[in-house]
Amino acid sequence: MDISSIITQKHYKAKDLEVPPRTIHHWKNEGLLFDEHLNVEKNKMMKFSLSEYFWIRIIQKCRDFGMSINQIKDVKFNIISKVRSYDDLLEEKHKEIIKNVRESLKDESEQNIQKQIANTLKYLKYVDLENEKERNHFQEVLEAVLFHRKPSGILIYNEGKIETDIYIENEEIVSQFTMKKFTKNHFYISFDSIFVELGLSDHFKQSELLSKDEISSIKYIREVIKSDKSKSLNINLKNSSIKSIRIKLNEPKGRKEIEEYKRRFGNNLNYTVNMHKNNKPNLFDFHYTRSFDTE
Repeated sequence: MDISSIITQKHYKAKDLEVPPRTIHHWKNEGLLFDEHLNVEKNKMMKFSLSEYFWIRIIQKCRDFGMSINQIKDVKFNIISKVRSYDDLLEEKHKEIIKNVRESLKDESEQNIQKQIANTLKYLKYVDLENEKERNHFQEVLEAVLFHRKPSGILIYNEGKIETDIYIENEEIVSQFTMKKFTKNHFYISFDSIFVELGLSDHFKQSELLSKDEISSIKYIREVIKSDKSKSLNINLKNSSIKSIRIKLNEPKGRKEIEEYKRRFGNNLNYTVNMHKNNKPNLFDFHYTRSFDTE
């Protein structure tokens, strides 16, 4: 079972949250919940996913701290703004990936093309902006927390207006910017305390969320996306796991860059050679393939 499925399955009732149903309905009507539960009839029991459990706990802690409904709305809006800001960074890469999939499968049916696009973008957290209203932005935050499995939480500042930061510990990036977040007066809600409450205190080590191969492949995909040498990528799946990733490289600008590709990618580098009339080779379509163990 993948992270998204674990987070979205609705297992919890109001009594599991130890919050009166009337209170949760009030928060729903005030627009505090990310999932609007539009299909729930009045006086019917609502069920909640893991991400909603976390968010309702955060609302509780904010209320215990003395925050008003409007201030919590500001926290929610800030989280939505943070998540949307990440969308812009990946949108151009996604367009290129979709274009490449369509070109490589131009003789296939639209159904197969759409399936391959979905599979390719599954690990890249692709966001269909046309379905913005259906998004649960906090779910996306929790997915990132479960992927990284590091101490995490929400920092809330109230210096004239409510500001919010999402914190996930990163040992590789302990910057002045990170430290500055903690030197300002703030209210910190730890996700780890909620994991402990749920009996998931070892959530950093849970193999059922992501296998080592899945983690390895996702990290690799992120590296490819960040690389200025990468033009596009295709992901091949086997039994719902990544079998291989084919990365198309930007065309080299000269012999020196070709030699750099050869040194960097070794035997994994492939390219097409055409001979000109003057018997000089023309090299193009540079790409390489990374395989993963799917057994």
